[in-house]
Amino acid sequence: MTRLFPNQKQHVVSLSITLFAGVLLTLLAFIIGDLEPMSAIDWMDFVGEAAATIMAAIWFVLLMLCRPRGWVTILLLIGSGTYWLTTWLDLLDELLAYPPDNRLLAWLESLPAPISMFLLTWGLVVWFSEQQAVNRQLKQREHFHREHSLIDPVTQLYSLRYLLVQLSREALLHDKREQPLSMVMVDIDGFAHYNRIHGPRQGDQALNEVAAALEVALRETDLACRYTSDRFVVLLPDTPPHEVSVFSQLMEDCCNTALKGKLKVTTVQLTRQKEEPEQALFERLNQLLVSAKRSQSQSEVA
Repeated sequence: MTRLFPNQKQHVVSLSITLFAGVLLTLLAFIIGDLEPMSAIDWMDFVGEAAATIMAAIWFVLLMLCRPRGWVTILLLIGSGTYWLTTWLDLLDELLAYPPDNRLLAWLESLPAPISMFLLTWGLVVWFSEQQAVNRQLKQREHFHREHSLIDPVTQLYSLRYLLVQLSREALLHDKREQPLSMVMVDIDGFAHYNRIHGPRQGDQALNEVAAALEVALRETDLACRYTSDRFVVLLPDTPPHEVSVFSQLMEDCCNTALKGKLKVTTVQLTRQKEEPEQALFERLNQLLVSAKRSQSQSEVA
C-alpha cells in the first residue's frame, strides 16, 4: 500500500478508514437483510449500481494518486469516500431484502449522499481556485524564463537570439523608411588562449569589462549583444556609413582602455544594403573581421 501511495500516509489512512467502513456496513447489511432470490433481482438496476460503485472507487483512488497532502485533499477524500460507501450500499440493496420496520440501512444509504456531494463540490471549487493560482505562477515563470533566456548570463548583455529579433524588426523599418542601419562587430583578440592560460574566471572578467565599455559607448537607440564566446555585435539604427566608422573606433578605444593591456579588441563595421538578408549581413561582418585580422597579422610580421 505504501508503494502505491509513497510518502502519503494521509492517503493510506483515508483508504484504510474507507475500506474498514465498507466492511462494517457490508457486515451490518448482511446481518439485517436477507439475500434475495436470483429471480427477484433487477439485473438492469444491479449493473447500473455496480458501474456507479466502480466509478466512485476509481475517483477515490485517482484523488489519492494525484492530490498532495492538505485540507482540500481531506475534503475531497471524505466526500468521494462517503459517496463510494453510499453507492456500495445501493448495490447491496439490489441483492438484499431488509425488514420493512428497519430503516437503518435506508438512512445510511440516503443521508450521507448530500453530505458527500457538498464536500466534493466544496473541494472541487477550492481545487479549481488552487489550479488558477498555480497556472498564474506557471505563466509568470514561463514569462521570466522567456525574458531571461534573451539575456547572456555572463555579460548581462542581450543574447544572439534577441539580436536576431531586433535585427529583423530594424531591417523592416530600414526597407520601409529607407533609413540607414549599421552594425559593428567587436572581437577580443586571443581570447581563447587567454582563457586557457588564466582560467574561466579571468576570461569572464575580461568579457564583462568589454560589455561594460560597450554600454558606455552606446547611444540610447543602440543595442549591444553577445554574438559568440569572444565576439559582440552592436546594432546602430539610423547610422550612415560615415558615422558608423566613428562609433566603431570609439568602441574599440573604450574596450581597449577597459582591458588595460591584458587583451585587445578588433572592430569592423558595415551598413546594411536595402533588402539584404540577415544571413548575408552576418557573413559580410565575419568576412570583414577575417580580413581585418589578416591585415593585423601581416602588419605585425612586417
